Amino acid sequence: MLTLAGRGSVRERRGHAMETTTEFTVLEHDRRAAVEAVTAGLRGAGHHVHAEADRITATCGSRFLTALLGALVHPAREYRRYELDVASAAGRTVLTLRHTAHGTAVAGGAIGIARKRESWRRTSGVVEGALQGAGLLRGRTDRVDTSGIPLGDR
Repeated sequence: MLTLAGRGSVRERRGHAMETTTEFTVLEHDRRAAVEAVTAGLRGAGHHVHAEADRITATCGSRFLTALLGALVHPAREYRRYELDVASAAGRTVLTLRHTAHGTAVAGGAIGIARKRESWRRTSGVVEGALQGAGLLRGRTDRVDTSGIPLGDR
């Protein structure tokens, strides 16, 4: 659910998470270079990266420590998992960054929400920086999925 948190701002309420995706657009013939740049950028930022033809999976932190200690684990060691789907159409390639479910102990509440947002900002910034640094980025679109939120609460 959403609540109005101030003049025009919206915040999450318990029980309903707003999932964010970010789409990075590059030219179709730059697809391979884009995947290589993003993979290198994520590795440089400390992520473990697994690249396939149409998907890049990046993880960071310790799943064990996060499950064991929950909110007590340092944010830099908290487990996070991201997926970048790579799709080409009409002369362009779109890399869609998603925060995937990872089953951590720090999932909600003020601490979990703040950590998730900060980690998302860092990771999307790494991807954007890698593409800009390689001179490949043609556009960025941020999307918020509110499909699971009742209409009366939007």
